[in-house]
Amino acid sequence: MMFKKINSFYLFIALLFAGLFAVNSQYFKGSKSFVGVTYSKVYNINIEKPAVVKNVHVVPGQTVEPGEILVELESPQLNLEIQKLRKELEIYESQKIEQQKLLESELELLESQKRIIRNEIENEVELLQRRIQLNRSLTDSILANRTTNLEDDTLGTLQLQIKSIRQKGELELEAVNIRIADLKQDHTFDQSQLEAKIELARQELNWKMQEDRNLNKYATFSGVIENVYIKPNEQVQEFTSLISINPVNPTSVVGYLVGKKDRSQQLGQTVTVRSMEHPELQTTGSIIGFGSVVLLPEVLQKTTTIQTFGLEVFIEIPEKNDLPVGEKIIIR
Repeated sequence: MMFKKINSFYLFIALLFAGLFAVNSQYFKGSKSFVGVTYSKVYNINIEKPAVVKNVHVVPGQTVEPGEILVELESPQLNLEIQKLRKELEIYESQKIEQQKLLESELELLESQKRIIRNEIENEVELLQRRIQLNRSLTDSILANRTTNLEDDTLGTLQLQIKSIRQKGELELEAVNIRIADLKQDHTFDQSQLEAKIELARQELNWKMQEDRNLNKYATFSGVIENVYIKPNEQVQEFTSLISINPVNPTSVVGYLVGKKDRSQQLGQTVTVRSMEHPELQTTGSIIGFGSVVLLPEVLQKTTTIQTFGLEVFIEIPEKNDLPVGEKIIIR
């Protein structure tokens, strides 16, 4: 009986060493390739500002593709701000039109004043010219010796009056022209101020409308809906989680250097990541960091009695890849 127990003990020891040899041959032989596991990070879709849920288009477990709408949202406050900005734009545009009409009316009035001034000048000059003609005709019937000096004096005075009237009229016309120039300058300034307000309001309106469009949430990658945290007609506060999505494809890879594996890998090194179950599925990645020596994930453990440890190697892979999540992979 004792002999059988001793034999059983040695048989167990032999099997244990055989297992250790198998693990060693699998993990601890020198090689540039090493094993790892693909992982995916759950993405939470949050809301940036308070809103009301109009409709939810997905349920947990549903697969979604990029571009599919997930949730429709609306913000009463944002809608009110948009309506307010639209009204402001209407008022500014109306003021712009009214200012233009007012300018045209004032310019017409000033042009009328200029015509009146010109008419008054012409009428006064014409009256004086008639007096000159009348004086010349009267002098013909008076003695030459007595009227020569009188005629010259009278005509000279009247000519001076005509010149004075024309100069005065020119000054009055110049004053009106100055008023016209000032009016146009003020109008240009007022219009530029309105244009600046219109442009600012238009930019803010476009931004608010874009913000309103961005309230709706769409899938940006292929994934499976994990949780839906909201329901239609619900009022949600800012930074509330709406939906969580698990990507269909992995977002990262963690490799493990076990035993005497070649540890010459460096940061930034390009590696090939290939599925162990489906060798045709592979992608390229880049080493972005090294962790610590940890217990290998259960999927990589070869036996349940002997636990294996390895040095973590973190690898970044492209967002678009065909590798499955949580699968064993070979890294070279």
